[in-house]
Amino acid sequence: MDLASQLQQNARTRPRHPAVISTTHVLDYLSLAASSNALAGKLRQKVLPGNRVGIYCTDPIALAISFHGCMLAGVSAIILDPAWPSARLLQMLELFDSPTLLCDRDGEAVLRALGQNPVRVPSDIDDVAAVPALTASYDAQCELLVVFTSGSSGSPKAVMRSRDSWEQSIARCATTLGATKDARTMVPGPLTHGLGLYALVESIATGGTIVAPGRWKAQDVTTLLETENCNRVVAVPSLVRLMLDQLEANLLATLRHVVTGGEPLASQLAQRILRISPQITCTEYYGSSEHSLIAYRAHQRSARYSMPEFIGTFFDGVRAHLHAPQRNGVGRLMIASDFNATGYDPRGPGELERCKDSTGVGDLARLLPENRVQILGRHGEMLNINGNNIYPAEISAALEQCGLIQPVVQAYRDATDKARITAYCLLPDPRTLPDTLELHGELKNLLPTYKIPHDLVFLSDWPLTNSGKRDVFNLPLPTTAGLRKLRLR
Repeated sequence: MDLASQLQQNARTRPRHPAVISTTHVLDYLSLAASSNALAGKLRQKVLPGNRVGIYCTDPIALAISFHGCMLAGVSAIILDPAWPSARLLQMLELFDSPTLLCDRDGEAVLRALGQNPVRVPSDIDDVAAVPALTASYDAQCELLVVFTSGSSGSPKAVMRSRDSWEQSIARCATTLGATKDARTMVPGPLTHGLGLYALVESIATGGTIVAPGRWKAQDVTTLLETENCNRVVAVPSLVRLMLDQLEANLLATLRHVVTGGEPLASQLAQRILRISPQITCTEYYGSSEHSLIAYRAHQRSARYSMPEFIGTFFDGVRAHLHAPQRNGVGRLMIASDFNATGYDPRGPGELERCKDSTGVGDLARLLPENRVQILGRHGEMLNINGNNIYPAEISAALEQCGLIQPVVQAYRDATDKARITAYCLLPDPRTLPDTLELHGELKNLLPTYKIPHDLVFLSDWPLTNSGKRDVFNLPLPTTAGLRKLRLR
C-alpha cells in the first residue's frame, strides 16, 4: 500500500489515535490527514507536480505535516538540516533554485533573517470533524524527497529517493524493526537526519505513534517518557547511551524494542540495553542514505564481539555482490534492491559506484553463508560519529582556513566508549597555542557543531613512515600525557 493510502486508512480506522507527540502538542491521525491535505492544496496552487519544496523544521508535528503535505501534492521534499551554518543553508537554497520553503516557528525566524519568505506550518492544529478524501496522483518512481549526506568535497551530497523505494523498504522491513500499529516509538534525536526521518515516516505508515522532542534534550525526553509509556526507541547508539546515563531507570522500564543504526553498536552498550528488562530486544541495522536498509542483527545477551565489525543478515529483497574481492574474501560491497536511492543530484558533488543495477558507496565487506554479510566499514573515506557521516577532508579544509598547519582528522573512543573527533596539526608558534574561544567561533562559521573536533592536538613534528610520509596510523592518543592540546567541545 502506498503512503497516501496508508495515511487515509489510518485516518479512517483510528482517527483519534496519536500519530505524533511532541513536548507541546499531540497530533492524531485525523488531524494529520486533514492538515497535510490542506497544505497539499496550497502547494498545488504554487508548485508544479514533480518540483521540489524545502522543509526546514525542528518541530516534529510541523515536520510530519510538511512531509505528508508534499507527498500528497506530488512534489518532492528537500529536507534541510537546521544544524547547518547560515552560509551552508544559503548555499543549498541557491543550488536548488530557491524553492518554496515550509518551516516551523523557529525555522521561520532563521529563514526570514536570511531574506527568505517561507510558509509556516502550524503545530497547534484545530479540531477536525471529518476525514478528508486524500488524493495523490504520481508515478511510483517519481521523486519523493532529497536528503543530505556529508561529502568529501566539503559540501553535502544530495541523495534523491523515489516514492517506491521508501514504500518498499517500509513494507519489507518494518516488522523486523518492530514498527507496528501498537508501537509507541521514542526518537530522542533530530528527525531531519536519515534515521529519525525514516522512523517518523515508518511509524505513521504502520499506524503507530512517534514520540519526539525534535532534538536531544534530557529534560524533554524525560517529560515525554513520564507520560507516554513508550515501548520502542529508535536512535543512534550515542543517544541511547545518553538515555541510559542521564535518565532514571524506571522511565525505560516500558521499552520492549530498541533499534539502533547510523554507527556501530558496541557490545558493552548492547548489553546495557538488554539489561533494561527481560522482555527487551535490541536490533542494530546497517544502511546508508544511498541504500536505505541493507542488513540487520539482533543482539543476544552476553554476546561478545569486536568493534567495529558488523555481521548481520540482509533484509528481504536486498541482493549483494563484491567488486574486486581479494584473496581474503573482502571487496567493495555493491547493493541491488528496491530500496536504493536514485543517486546524487547532478548539480552537487558525489557519484555512486555502479555495476548494472547495483550501487556502492565504498563499504568493504565479506559475504557469508545463509544470506549474511560481514561489513568492515569504509575505506578510510568517511567517519561515522554519533550517527553523523563525517568526511575528514571537510574538517581539515575548515581547520586550514583557520590557519592551522597540515591538519589530520581521526576518531577514537574514550574510556567511556564515547566517540570523539580529534584533529592533529603542527604547532604554528611553539611558544603559544591559539585562543580556544576565537578558534571555536571561526570553526562554527564553517562547520555544524557536530563536525567541530572535540580535541585539537598540536605536534612539533609528524611521526614518519619508512618512506618519509606522515604516519597517520601512529599518532598519539589525545589522552597521552604531556600533549599540547585544546578542548574545543
